[in-house]
Amino acid sequence: MKTNKFILYTIFAAFLVSCDGQLDIDPRQREDASITLSTEKGISDVLSGAYSILANGDAYGGRIQVSADLLAQTGVTSTTNFRWRGTFATFRQMYTKTMLVDNGQVQSIWQRSYEIINATNVVMENIDKVQDPDRAKVMVAEAKFLQGLVYFDLVRLFAKPYDAAVTANSQLGVVIRPKAIYNFDSDLSAERSSVDEVYKLIINSLNQAYTDLPADNGFFANKYAAKALLARVYLQQQNYPAALSAAQDVIANSGAKLSATYKDAFNHDVNQIEDIFAIQITKQTGDNQLVNHYGSEDVGGRGGDVEIRTTYLNKFTDLNDERRNFNYINPDNGRRLSSKFTNEFGDVPMIRLAELILIRAEANFRLGSSIGATPLVDINSLRTRAKAANFTSITLAQILNERVLELAMEGFAIHDVKRTKGNIGGTYNWDSNLLVFPIPLRETDNNKKITQNPGY
Repeated sequence: MKTNKFILYTIFAAFLVSCDGQLDIDPRQREDASITLSTEKGISDVLSGAYSILANGDAYGGRIQVSADLLAQTGVTSTTNFRWRGTFATFRQMYTKTMLVDNGQVQSIWQRSYEIINATNVVMENIDKVQDPDRAKVMVAEAKFLQGLVYFDLVRLFAKPYDAAVTANSQLGVVIRPKAIYNFDSDLSAERSSVDEVYKLIINSLNQAYTDLPADNGFFANKYAAKALLARVYLQQQNYPAALSAAQDVIANSGAKLSATYKDAFNHDVNQIEDIFAIQITKQTGDNQLVNHYGSEDVGGRGGDVEIRTTYLNKFTDLNDERRNFNYINPDNGRRLSSKFTNEFGDVPMIRLAELILIRAEANFRLGSSIGATPLVDINSLRTRAKAANFTSITLAQILNERVLELAMEGFAIHDVKRTKGNIGGTYNWDSNLLVFPIPLRETDNNKKITQNPGY
């Protein structure tokens, strides 16, 4: 676990992200790319830079998560769990299901994601510069983990949902970039691969990462981060045996434990016992946009762009549940805001052990098994931690509701609606065109082969 604050730094010597989204391979004020990519330090810097882009506010610094949660709201105040109160038109379009192809936030998510993919491809293609074969293997495994993470969220946001009920998920997914791009003046046109092909790439990448990553890798991804992400992927595919196996591995072998209280799982500067993988945020790098959009002004936020509604609070059957009461009223505007995000330089929790317990509980219930623990024991472990009354029996509906109570505002909402084939407020079905991001206008303008999503 992390004991000191690590400063993730951007890729100054290798890649600078320019204002138009291209990766500048030849920043004249720094160093020639041919020099950077010829040294072990240069390749290491590129990998560190990929992590740094990961922490960008438009990526996993928060806005990917906020976007996924806003997509799961109806935009109708009386029925939504969380109300968008901010001034960002890009997010309001997600909230009201009126997204346009020039939505700037959609563009930024696409752009940052492919910057990470390109940087990790650069690492893998130039890994021969790393002299220590063990270090080289770990670096490639980290690159594979980052690619698996990014492709997974790209395909979930920009493509129709994976459907286990069909033989081949041939619907268009996202563009797979198997090689690094060094010359952005060349024709980079490419069609989107199928959803099935993208999922196969994700699973292969994460399995390789799990095999080659160490159990302890400092602040970076380790083997259990890869296996935990695999559990999340398998759950999205409704592959419950594989999800159960992966979740059980992490719970049994990672050394992670639930934090003593629900509050302890959030707003920390150093990784906690519950963290499987967290995005590092510091005053020098990273951008905690969760605090920006969820927090009041006195904690570094905008006053509460996202407001908690009573429809969410009513999902709790126990008024003493700490998760129900983990919020506060902004005295400046009277909005009820989440207490999950009140440290603007706090790390962003990406994978918590609580999620793996929920995955194990759901998979065991659906399979009629009790590997590791019964679903009732798993769910009650979370309720006990939250000081909520334990259940005496358990249903699937209760397990799914427990995900809402435990993981709210952490970027799961729309993906759970899609994988369970639910709907949003009885208005938007799980496979609605309006719940899929458009391919950004800038991409369709420059990519002669790419196909736009239906309805845009």
